[in-house]
Amino acid sequence: MVDIQLFKTFQVVTQLNNVTQAAEQLNFTQPAVTAQIRTLEEHYGVILFERIGKKLYITEAGRELALHAEKLLAAYQEVN
Repeated sequence: MVDIQLFKTFQVVTQLNNVTQAAEQLNFTQPAVTAQIRTLEEHYGVILFERIGKKLYITEAGRELALHAEKLLAAYQEVN
């Protein structure tokens, strides 16, 4: 089972295309955000972002997960 926070973090990183900015917005450290993304990658067995230099590019698997994460987070908000 995956913690809902991982999807929240993933969504912010996806929106900003930047781990450092996502960390600032979420009040996490950059290594904490990186670890959360890595946890999702390991859980699903896919690479969600390609890191080229300092730039971050979402992969096809990342785009697919982003669609599901959006629906999941919307449903989560409805019940809370």
